[in-house]
Amino acid sequence: MQDSFTYQTFRVSDDRQTVYFDYALSRGDDSFSFTESLQFPVALPDTTAVARALRALHLALGISYYKLFVPPTIIHPYAMDGDEASFWNMVWVGGLGEFLYINKISPARLAAFNAQDGQTLTGAGSFEGHGVLLGIGGGKDSIVAGEVLKAGGMDVEGFVMATGEQRGQAQAVSDIMAVPLHAVKRTLDRTLLTVQAQPGAYTGHVPISLIFGLVGVTLALAGQKRYVVVANEASASLPRITWQHGSVNHQWSKSLDFERAFQAFITANIAPLTYFSAVRSLTSVAIAKAFSKFPQYFPVFTSDNSVFRIDASKRPATLWSLESPKSLSSFILLAPWLDEAVLKQTFGRDFLNEESLETLFWELTGKEGEPPLDCVGTVDELVLSLNLAYRQGKFHGDRLMQRAVVEGIVHDHNWSDVLTSMLTPQADHAVPLELQDTIMQQITDLLA
Repeated sequence: MQDSFTYQTFRVSDDRQTVYFDYALSRGDDSFSFTESLQFPVALPDTTAVARALRALHLALGISYYKLFVPPTIIHPYAMDGDEASFWNMVWVGGLGEFLYINKISPARLAAFNAQDGQTLTGAGSFEGHGVLLGIGGGKDSIVAGEVLKAGGMDVEGFVMATGEQRGQAQAVSDIMAVPLHAVKRTLDRTLLTVQAQPGAYTGHVPISLIFGLVGVTLALAGQKRYVVVANEASASLPRITWQHGSVNHQWSKSLDFERAFQAFITANIAPLTYFSAVRSLTSVAIAKAFSKFPQYFPVFTSDNSVFRIDASKRPATLWSLESPKSLSSFILLAPWLDEAVLKQTFGRDFLNEESLETLFWELTGKEGEPPLDCVGTVDELVLSLNLAYRQGKFHGDRLMQRAVVEGIVHDHNWSDVLTSMLTPQADHAVPLELQDTIMQQITDLLA
């Protein structure tokens, strides 16, 4: 039997709050079955639009199990036209780009979706909604997005996808933001961990923001929200590594190209609601400046990935640790905009005085090595931030700042033009036309 990955079915519980997604994987003489579940905080309406959103989730969630052995064939029961097949093929190549790079697997090895007849769940369903459902991750980006939307007079509610019991910092952030938070519990099949330990099995990054977006779409349909909003900044579109005649972007499913393709997919295949990033026009420098104006969030926000681990025993005791590149990146980005004492208190330590972070520091600032495959500031954003902080008299005695001066990363230069460019909202975004004036006005006010 040929190695293959099969999408079997999805099942909705009687109370319509839990959905089970079934898969099968064949490899040589071995076969494996998996069932993943999503538990929603509300009952899902029994509508065509919801069924189509769950169908898309069935396809997206399967990536975690497909990548175990990367079989050459995908089998699924769904009717799929050429446009939809192209979308899922794009997701496989772009969304698994980092996974392929890390495991040195050629993209040519990936299975392809083809147009086919099957269960007739394709096509957009009817839907009328109003208001905003905002993805809240606990970091500064979603905080800025939420405050922008609220200042624009929009009706905002939040959502988070929590694997296991872990909500991360989303609840604390939503409490301060004074918006309801809808938590969806994701439970991976435990067999996944067992199979991952087998010889020849692969592990690695999947396009989690696609899954997060589809969870938001499903919740929006249940709560009759018109917009599903995320907080992906401009630099999320920039690939960091070139490999096999292509680029590798850790944040591919946060990129503007994906956002536009996802918008079109939702409209054509699910319902007429809109997914978009409210802060796409902003660099990480601009978001850091905007965030600095909301000190009420300083004690609770974090971008440190280790804080969000499923296993609570493996989480650090503090909100920021030395393990995540995002901690050092966030510290540097905020350095020009917060008092030195406030920054140290917020992060619980002085990250620019940590000798153990020197190699990471060189990678982040482009001095040597490759940039980490993580959601960190670009080299230009981080170098600018270091220079601005230094010119303000901050962190002069710190080990990494002193090394940056010696190595010429920090130097005497007029940074005003670079700063102006970094703080100027970019025109390339996918904010729906009817919201552009409101959102851009609030952003302009924040950056003034």
